[in-house]
Amino acid sequence: MPDSLNASAQPDMAMPDTAVIRVDQLHALAGLLSLEEVAEQFSALSTVAQVSIFGLFEDALADVRAVLARTAASGE
Repeated sequence: MPDSLNASAQPDMAMPDTAVIRVDQLHALAGLLSLEEVAEQFSALSTVAQVSIFGLFEDALADVRAVLARTAASGE
């Protein structure tokens, strides 16, 4: 994953912004996958490709969770 998309590579003061960006990315990806035409194309992908796309969700959610945990720990 590029450092620009990795929450751990961002400065601490940008942690909440990073979480918002990652949630926005997840929302956009989920929006695409909810379209009938895209869902049909997704189902035609290989299992490896489908797993890779779900890996994007997993990575982004892990980043958001880490940011929220750090924010809660710092008392913000």
